[in-house]
Amino acid sequence: MQFTDVDVAQDRAGLKRMVAATGQYGVPVIMVGDQSMVGWNPKEFDRLLKS
Repeated sequence: MQFTDVDVAQDRAGLKRMVAATGQYGVPVIMVGDQSMVGWNPKEFDRLLKS
């Protein structure tokens, strides 16, 4: 599985993209396509992967 790790504490552009996508400042953020999940929830993660 490919992924991109963005350290939003160091990457201002990454922080702006995260807030634009989620409307939140919380981490971790997992993006799958145009859907996002803030925090960690295994069931939600599985749902994102299947969508």
